[in-house]
Amino acid sequence: MEKNDWIAGGIFIALGIGIFILTIPFPSLDKGHPGPALFPNILAALFIFFGLLLGLKAKKPSVDKPLENSTAAASIPKNIGNAFFILGIIAAFMVLESWLGFLLTSFFLLFLLMKKLGTSAWKSLTLSVLVTVFVYFLFYKILRVPLSPGFLSW
Repeated sequence: MEKNDWIAGGIFIALGIGIFILTIPFPSLDKGHPGPALFPNILAALFIFFGLLLGLKAKKPSVDKPLENSTAAASIPKNIGNAFFILGIIAAFMVLESWLGFLLTSFFLLFLLMKKLGTSAWKSLTLSVLVTVFVYFLFYKILRVPLSPGFLSW
């Protein structure tokens, strides 16, 4: 996996540098206020930082056991279904959010996601409620981002 880590780290570093280059012509604001390049530059710096970390990780010798009977099927991660499940949850959120509303959709999909990934029912229920309420108050009440009320519309 060291070779893959080197490649991925290099890609992230290249993306970070590319983002920095693309944000050079962005305008700056008066009185030292952050301009439109602030967040892309923060992301670029994070890409470069984590790309370097990944490269350093690849440099360290691996203590993993060697695979016996290595085949192409053995190189596929066993939890690939979880990645596809998460993509399905994202797609379901985009479809259901306008009809069910943000609160119900977020709660149900977070609960399903946590249950699928092995969290206990009580912990999934509690965290789903807390995260949904936190995100709702942060975005809807504080940042004033309009969120779909769905069929409840109260």
